[in-house]
Amino acid sequence: MPITDPEKKRIAQQARLVMKICFSCGARNDINATRCRKCRNPFMRLKNRNLGIKK
Repeated sequence: MPITDPEKKRIAQQARLVMKICFSCGARNDINATRCRKCRNPFMRLKNRNLGIKK
């Protein structure tokens, strides 16, 4: 069921896409995190935010 309300859609995208991913263990972390919450590794990347049709 698609979300039609633009404000609810923005909130959902914010929760799903705005985060950092640990290179070592793959854990999802807060966007403001400097170290991983699970393994304490400082090497993290931003989550890939490309939205599109899956092939």
